[in-house]
Amino acid sequence: MDSPLKQFFDALNTEENSYLPQLASDKLGLILRSAVNELDWCHYHFTKTENPTDDQEKLYYLLQLGVTRLIQLSLDARPSFDVPVVAFPRTNDITIPVLKIITGLGAIEHGRRMAQTASSGLFRIELTGENEFLITLPAVIPDEEYYERSISEHFKVGSRRMVSKLLQSDSGKKLETEVKETLTKLVYPFETHYIGYEVNPLLDQYFFTITYSEVQLYDGYDTFHDKARFGGIQYQHYILALTFFISIYVRHEKFAEALVRKEPSVKLENILTISSDTVPFVESIRDAVNDFGYLFEGFEEINLEGAQRIFEVLSCSRKNTSLLSRPGSPLPLIIQCSDQGFIRCLTGAHTNPMLFMLNSLRHHFPEDYDKQQQLREKSMQAATRRVLDQVFVELNYLENIKVRLNGRLLTDIDLVVTEESTGTVFLCQLKHQELYGSDIHAKHLRTKRLKDQINSWNASIDNWIGVVGEAGVRASLQIPKNFPPLSVYRLVISKHYAYPLKSLTFNSDTACVNWIEFFNSVVTVKMKKNKSRKLGDLVTLLKKVDTPDDLPEFLSEPRSEWVINNLKFTIRQECKL
Repeated sequence: MDSPLKQFFDALNTEENSYLPQLASDKLGLILRSAVNELDWCHYHFTKTENPTDDQEKLYYLLQLGVTRLIQLSLDARPSFDVPVVAFPRTNDITIPVLKIITGLGAIEHGRRMAQTASSGLFRIELTGENEFLITLPAVIPDEEYYERSISEHFKVGSRRMVSKLLQSDSGKKLETEVKETLTKLVYPFETHYIGYEVNPLLDQYFFTITYSEVQLYDGYDTFHDKARFGGIQYQHYILALTFFISIYVRHEKFAEALVRKEPSVKLENILTISSDTVPFVESIRDAVNDFGYLFEGFEEINLEGAQRIFEVLSCSRKNTSLLSRPGSPLPLIIQCSDQGFIRCLTGAHTNPMLFMLNSLRHHFPEDYDKQQQLREKSMQAATRRVLDQVFVELNYLENIKVRLNGRLLTDIDLVVTEESTGTVFLCQLKHQELYGSDIHAKHLRTKRLKDQINSWNASIDNWIGVVGEAGVRASLQIPKNFPPLSVYRLVISKHYAYPLKSLTFNSDTACVNWIEFFNSVVTVKMKKNKSRKLGDLVTLLKKVDTPDDLPEFLSEPRSEWVINNLKFTIRQECKL
């Protein structure tokens, strides 16, 4: 007999299949368009609500999961729709049935996320009746990413505060007033229910600048060098285009609010989600990237063919629906209903668009992506040296040391840092990971692989030092005889996530931190009044970060029952002793 976990996956697939005939018969793409409308409408209200209720949070969560899945299933269900793209006012006779489909698919995706977590060993699934399942959560679920997330948010808040100060200055307030007046002046009702507005260079520049300051804070923004190429197009061009997309979405939202104030008969729910024609939009990508790109040194202009390639990467079409196949996949900003037209997904512009872009680059250009991945270690080496040299003096570096024992290659050391005045030696292992966002399956696989790699590296270093001793370490690392007795430390720096490694660093000579924790520790040392800063000061801070106080726990999960047609699953949490 199949395990309860496999039976649960099969039951979820069966329920999802029951929705496919409706999607296959949707000749105009009404369900798809209405679903995106509902998500954008919910997103708008949810993000404007200061203290959303549990029910509002649950609905928003289900709509995100459900609409992402529905986009894939709708595009896969038909080779084309009968019209390039459809638009219609929001009405209950369409909205209510579509909401049932979205929330049903969202619940199925939620079940898959629970099952993925169970497959990693954290949750337990039992079959309790015919097509009924019980999912049991442990009594305590620590928030493992809390400290890394908090430090990252600290720096982001600081950057946003600087932008806010500029906008609160006299010149900033004057500009905001001019922008608001221009929005109101240029917007107008279009065909009774919809929205139209004219272009304006001031608005283009204003919203692009504001958006670019935010895009630079996105996780993954600095994944590749600006000049790295994917499909012949520089990474910088993709970043500029993504910024342009998000900026026009933000601008559109402000235009929509201005129109509702100007013409109260127009309903905001009908104008948040809009459609566009593909050809003129691709032309606007080319023009925007070239207009804003001139500000960057060594910028290369793109042509219409390059703009088309960028459009394909930053959108979801029938050619790349696999980007949405996993529960928790990032939403696309653009949904191509046809070669002629597409739907703009406002929510996609605000919920991890950078991760969608990176996933899409990997999908479209796997060879280019692999090639650029291999170059990222060198970038991390340079960045680590640059950060350390801003605070410490007279450091020496070695890169890519091959550790051998009896002629056999054991492992490598990505970066060695030595400080002669104290005899301190850092053996650094650098890990430039991929982001996984809300993808639980990717999270499980990548964190397990990271732990296995660092476990193996640690064991190899233990073996090497144990056999060759200090004399062998000095010889391998080209440390001169006048260098003091060695104080050797191992430092693992991962780009995004280090929390899976905390259990591996019980020794006082080993620390595992992510990049933002490393950077913050160096900055903290720099802020100390003592001018004679030494690597030992950094070791103390790194160990404090590496072994923080007890992690906060997620709030207890109330018992919940989920019914999807013939399937029922219950989620409960064990009681604390």
